[in-house]
Amino acid sequence: MTKELRAIVNTCREDSNLSPVSKIEIYSFFDPFDKDSFKLSAVLSKLRIEYHQYIRIRHILNPSLRVLTKCQAQSTSDRDNIALAFKAAELQGRARAHRFMHLIQNEIIPKRDIVTEDMIAKCIINAGLDYDVYLDDLKNGQLRESLKIDLHIAREMEVEQAPSLVFFNEDIQAEGLKVEGLYPYHIYTYIINEMMGSPIEKSLPPKLCEYIQQKQLVTEEELLTIYEWPEKTLQKELKKLMLQQKVRKLNYPDGEFWKSMM
Repeated sequence: MTKELRAIVNTCREDSNLSPVSKIEIYSFFDPFDKDSFKLSAVLSKLRIEYHQYIRIRHILNPSLRVLTKCQAQSTSDRDNIALAFKAAELQGRARAHRFMHLIQNEIIPKRDIVTEDMIAKCIINAGLDYDVYLDDLKNGQLRESLKIDLHIAREMEVEQAPSLVFFNEDIQAEGLKVEGLYPYHIYTYIINEMMGSPIEKSLPPKLCEYIQQKQLVTEEELLTIYEWPEKTLQKELKKLMLQQKVRKLNYPDGEFWKSMM
């Protein structure tokens, strides 16, 4: 545990005697090209499953100059600029925008692909977004202003790297608790439990097949995070689904992935 994270955990412990809260807001700053940001998405999926009634998660594409420059360098127009695409998708709902970004990361992280207009179009549709509305929103001159607002938020929260999570309770006077980098799942659940200030009950994950169908493409590491099964148990269950032709295994440069066939 790093010195900074130890200080965060100690702060949680010091604040644990505060009045119980009903909701925690989590700001998630991510880099779409970063593997740790991709891995953190599995942690956030598990948090959303287990603590959905206690947390709200807002995903913010890290608006640092390095990230935005890479988004621009990989694009030929606004239609294949991943930063602008994400902001346009947000206009149809943050949950769908996050699903869109997850699908994009499924393409560019394991396959090491370059973002293309066709890739974005496919992910927009698969995420349940209206593509024609998306194209109209992409012409909105306010998208770049929205990125500037995100940059202001990142500066206010002193976020200097991605991935980073900043936790807030309902006390508007209280400072957020910032965790930079990627840590084991129990670190995040500890923070949530301490900030809630009262006992909370976790919800159970969906059936394995349902989760893979929802995500479309997952890593074995993500499934181990979500279900916390022994590796042999997970592999046995995946083989069952493969024999039932509900999933298939794909091999990419960064390892094995499982894709839904439903």
